[in-house]
Amino acid sequence: MDGIQTLRDNKMNKSELFKAREQRILSAALTTARSKGALDFRMADVARAAECSVGTLYGHFLSKEDMMAALVQVSLHHRHQWIARLNELDLTPMERFVVLMVSERIRLSQDEVLAQLELLVSHTELWRRAADQRQLALKGMVDELVKALEAILQDARQQGLLALNDGESAALVARARALMLGFQLQSSRQTLAPTPELAEIPVLMEAIAGLLTSVGLSEGHPDWRNRCVRALEHWQPQPEPETLEGSAA
Repeated sequence: MDGIQTLRDNKMNKSELFKAREQRILSAALTTARSKGALDFRMADVARAAECSVGTLYGHFLSKEDMMAALVQVSLHHRHQWIARLNELDLTPMERFVVLMVSERIRLSQDEVLAQLELLVSHTELWRRAADQRQLALKGMVDELVKALEAILQDARQQGLLALNDGESAALVARARALMLGFQLQSSRQTLAPTPELAEIPVLMEAIAGLLTSVGLSEGHPDWRNRCVRALEHWQPQPEPETLEGSAA
């Protein structure tokens, strides 16, 4: 029995070491991408920063694109946790929608290199070069924001606050996401001619609220702006990859 237990312990230790090394590699990859650029870093650069061989990297990731996808997975895992937390807050449908959109903008602006990676992986063919299991996980995590926003509108319909069908709700979600991404791209320091005014949170709050009221969804509370601000205080900055064990597995 002692021998069997020892084998189990060794296997567990190997698994834990593998995960710890993968998190260290992801941390090194993000640091390298920040210094070299989202597209310009090389696997050799990451191996040097992680203090391992290039072969070790390929023991964890199929390709550079697979590593990029893993970094995005870490970021989206943070969003997944926030959506669950947001659903627990006492907010009207409009407030919940606004807070989710604004927090998404905050999340993307927190680390603009990671935001670039996310846009590249989510909106180009790069995601197809990730491992099959990662592709499936990414697809679900990318779709989660849309589903969360559509669920908020469905809740508003059930409360009699909105009279949109499913197709109209999907179109509204698409417009809201396009608006938020427009704010992100036009205010980013990575943009050739950024518009600093669009980096202001109240400006985006008003824009999203205006989009919702234009289709008949009322604020629902006279103090909705302050309620949204207080809800955003529950949002926590994203930790570095090595503190998120297992999120990219």
